[in-house]
Amino acid sequence: MGMYTEIYVNVDLKEETPKEIIDTLRQLCEGLQPNSFPERSWLLFNNGSYYTPFTYVHSLTYDKGLSRWSFLGKGDLKNYSGEVEYFFNWLMPWVDGIPGDFVGYHRYEERQKPTLVFIPEEDN
Repeated sequence: MGMYTEIYVNVDLKEETPKEIIDTLRQLCEGLQPNSFPERSWLLFNNGSYYTPFTYVHSLTYDKGLSRWSFLGKGDLKNYSGEVEYFFNWLMPWVDGIPGDFVGYHRYEERQKPTLVFIPEEDN
């Protein structure tokens, strides 16, 4: 059996983020299962648990002045197929920032401290 995992993400996306990425984020916000994602990924931002505050949220907004999208998401799910890690790896190329910038976190139900997620340092 899997353990509940809390996920939190709050990022600006690069101006050149493809429409397909935005469409997939919309699907996740609407509780739809994207074809290219592990099964049950639709729960990422549409489910809570009693192991953390029973909340979930999703917001995909567009800033016309800056011509870019921002995404905020928080939820809990049993991370059976590595849905949380998959999501962070999938999103990371489109996060607007520099290496070391905070992206979010994930936290297993039996751990007090979350695993922080940052934009990775560039390989040399």
